[in-house]
Amino acid sequence: MPRTASYRAQPASSAGYTLVELVVVIAIAGVLAAYVAPRFWTQQSFSDRGYADELASALRLTQKVAVITGCPARLTLATTTYVSTQQAAAGNTCNTSDNTWATPVVGADGTSIQNTAPSSTSASPTGVFQFDTQGRLTASPATTISVGTHTITIIAGTGLVQVQ
Repeated sequence: MPRTASYRAQPASSAGYTLVELVVVIAIAGVLAAYVAPRFWTQQSFSDRGYADELASALRLTQKVAVITGCPARLTLATTTYVSTQQAAAGNTCNTSDNTWATPVVGADGTSIQNTAPSSTSASPTGVFQFDTQGRLTASPATTISVGTHTITIIAGTGLVQVQ
């Protein structure tokens, strides 16, 4: 009897996922990402850090202006705003009797050093941070300022401003 090869039909093995399965999984992942992602990644941390850096720069500039001009300078900090001013000059000297502190501290671009915090960002404690002509912090409500989770530290004896 002649030998005949016997072939059996092999069931098709599953080598991957069907297109329908892939589309369903991608659609579910997309819906979850659209719903969950905004809750994990907000701009608040970035806004807080940006305002902390900006406020620290304003404090540093206020200190430098006090040293350069020979007139004390101060930064008045409210919860969501700050403004930097100094005593008025009288000729080539500082008018120490000036209690108005109406002369604005001006930056390199010619604008007054003042700004408002982004929404939902605030700083504390509020008050007046004053630097003398040697750059030392002579008056302040505290030597640390909190902006969200970030801290600005001012070393009173030297006027050094650091952001953490």
